[in-house]
Amino acid sequence: MSEINPFTPADADRFAIWEMLVRRDSDFFLSSDWSLVAADYVETGFLGIDAALSLDPADWRPAYASVTAYRDAAIAARWNPAEFAEPLRAAWFRSQSIDRIDINGDAALAHKRIDGQIRRQSGDAMILAWRSVFHLRREHEAWKIAGFTGYLPL
Repeated sequence: MSEINPFTPADADRFAIWEMLVRRDSDFFLSSDWSLVAADYVETGFLGIDAALSLDPADWRPAYASVTAYRDAAIAARWNPAEFAEPLRAAWFRSQSIDRIDINGDAALAHKRIDGQIRRQSGDAMILAWRSVFHLRREHEAWKIAGFTGYLPL
């Protein structure tokens, strides 16, 4: 995928969800500037589930019981751009896609795939191969992330 939103502004909900889950989330992930996404999260009741690359729910764990826990873990996991042999932003966008967003009233599920590889300075490639399903709610006319089930196998 490129940095171009595949949904048109005429499909306002999906367009807004893509902007939140791809563009703003990527800007945060690449910079660790939480202020870029802080307003995108539901504070009360947030839950991030780590599926541990398993389709068996018995392997899943509640990894992030709050937005703060998720924020801190995401900042700590930030990649160092100097470790890569190609521009990290372009490679990260190339590895993401959201082709399916299911909306039912003020609730939605967005299916995000991370599938690709990024060349490292060391000569090997970082392999990216997982998907996440984001649980979304519309609050005050804006879509918010209420949680996710992440690190599902492709």
